[in-house]
Amino acid sequence: MINISSMFAKSPFKPLRDHMDKVVESVVPLKDFFEALHQQDFVKVKEIQQQISLAEEEADLIKNEVRNHLPRNIFMPINRRDLLEMLDMQDTIADVAEDIVNLLTLRKMCLPTDLCQDLIQFVEKAQQVCYMAQGLSQEFGDVLESGFGRHEIDKLLKMIDEVSSAETEADDLEDGLVRKMFEVENEMKAVDVVFWYQIFELIGDIADYSKKTGNRLRLMIASN
Repeated sequence: MINISSMFAKSPFKPLRDHMDKVVESVVPLKDFFEALHQQDFVKVKEIQQQISLAEEEADLIKNEVRNHLPRNIFMPINRRDLLEMLDMQDTIADVAEDIVNLLTLRKMCLPTDLCQDLIQFVEKAQQVCYMAQGLSQEFGDVLESGFGRHEIDKLLKMIDEVSSAETEADDLEDGLVRKMFEVENEMKAVDVVFWYQIFELIGDIADYSKKTGNRLRLMIASN
């Protein structure tokens, strides 16, 4: 069992960083998942779905340990509530990744070939935003260790801005994918069209909640 109290005594942010690392494990296989789906390799689709579900479960275990054992009586340079809110934002990323693969594994839907490359590009961008948010965790540890040094804060704020910009790029890719979907949706089953729009939104949520973790860090910095 993870000794969360001991971890927080050493670093107020390490358990959240460990949690984010596990969240990223749920996002990493998404591109391979969509490629397998396009190729109708449903054995691989199922394998990846199980892999992502396992990572999400492990992220939940870390989340619950942090929630249950985050000390109330130790000095921390950041607000306990802020830590828990950021934990929830991170965990939502893993939840969304699992929702995506569970839905598509169940329905075995495939996009028209003309849209597949755009979808993969969108997934890759959402993954990139998540990986960038993971980098924020490490950098924030440096900010804490420096006692909120100006140089470290400026570097972190720049990284947060870069995450925000990347999330905007993901939004643009989603908009382009939706427009292309409008052009071909009459050739698809109506129920599949509805579910694909839901999938697009969920992929966008991965980028969006990654951005929100950066915004939460910005607020933590501003309060110190």
